[in-house]
Amino acid sequence: KCDEQLSTPLSHNSFTSSSMLAGSYAPGYAKLNRRGGAGGWSPLDSDHYQWLQVDLGSRKQVTAIATQGRYSSSDWVTQYRLLYCDTGRNWKPYHQDGNIWAFTGNTNTESVVRHDLQHAFVARLLRIVPLDWNGEGQIGMRIELFGCPYWADVINFDGHGVISYRFRYKKMKTLKDVIALKFKTSESEGVIFHGEGQQGDYITLELKKATLVLQLNLGSNQYDSIFGHTSVTTGSLLDDHHWHAVIIERYGRNINLTLDRHVQHFRTNGDFDHLDLDYELSFGGMPFSGKPSSSSRRNFKGCMESINYNGNNITDLARRKKLDTSSVGNLSFSCVETHAVPVFFNATSYLQLPGRANQNEMSVSFQFRTWNPSGLLLYSTFAEGLGMVEVDLNEGKMMVINPWKYNICRGYMNLECFMQ
Repeated sequence: KCDEQLSTPLSHNSFTSSSMLAGSYAPGYAKLNRRGGAGGWSPLDSDHYQWLQVDLGSRKQVTAIATQGRYSSSDWVTQYRLLYCDTGRNWKPYHQDGNIWAFTGNTNTESVVRHDLQHAFVARLLRIVPLDWNGEGQIGMRIELFGCPYWADVINFDGHGVISYRFRYKKMKTLKDVIALKFKTSESEGVIFHGEGQQGDYITLELKKATLVLQLNLGSNQYDSIFGHTSVTTGSLLDDHHWHAVIIERYGRNINLTLDRHVQHFRTNGDFDHLDLDYELSFGGMPFSGKPSSSSRRNFKGCMESINYNGNNITDLARRKKLDTSSVGNLSFSCVETHAVPVFFNATSYLQLPGRANQNEMSVSFQFRTWNPSGLLLYSTFAEGLGMVEVDLNEGKMMVINPWKYNICRGYMNLECFMQ
């Protein structure tokens, strides 16, 4: 059972926080049922900007969390959120029932409140963000995380090569297939895997505009009276550099496509039940075949782990050099992290940065995407008497508001400027 204590064995330095009231309130004292120091962690200020962070030392599967208040005090948290990641830069909130979940906390200082997670996750770093606390006290916490060690072969794809799983026989005719993997990328386009046969059968899983597209053909006839091409799209914003789990289960024409526990069922077009593939299944891109389709699609750039094709552990075979990796280039079994970190803004959030005095120029660059046609992107005031600049999205068009008519539409700003 995956229910080991994960945080109790950790050292004092594995716990960090936004702040602490004093040395005896340090985050290292925030272990469940412990009474060291002042009996737990408390921040300098009790507000919504505080957090308690645990570094598990390596990626672990987390299945439950338990909390207490600070020992012998009036300090406890009544509601909190849980964030997790691997690097400390790209945090993902825990979701349940389709929403960012708020966990119920404590009602006193000593009772333990445990939550078994509806969906276990894998991470190295966890951050607990208090949302509410005892009104007669302040934020105070002791915690325990439960789970077990996690290990998986990870392959880093640099966007230039593919891994080929060669079939034992030249042709592979299957009625049933199960393909599972996890991927993480910052790119919106890329072929995750591809296989095809000389009879016209094929299967391709790829990212297009940061959505997942599965294309499948179990066979068409030469007169086009039977058209087997089937294409299904699922997910969105999958280039967020978080891990996403995919499972494709096929029995004949019946398909279950699962992305991050969301299942989509469909039937393929045509009348054929078997998938006929020749020679190999390639991961990370399409092997160059001279066909226009093989050169127009971009290879996958990012990380994959736990690749499994019909019971064959592809990542393990690659690590043991049992696969053809000659076209991969520098094959790496660690995930190379991106330097660009995406940030999600809801309708009320914003990022405020300090200004720099005595500067004659200001340079700002960013990439964004949104479903909303209007919204404020950037606002800055200058020194007294020098005005301000504002960049808006207005009904799908960029608008720069600059009452002082400074030349801010030169250089590399690739947008249409409206002076108002």
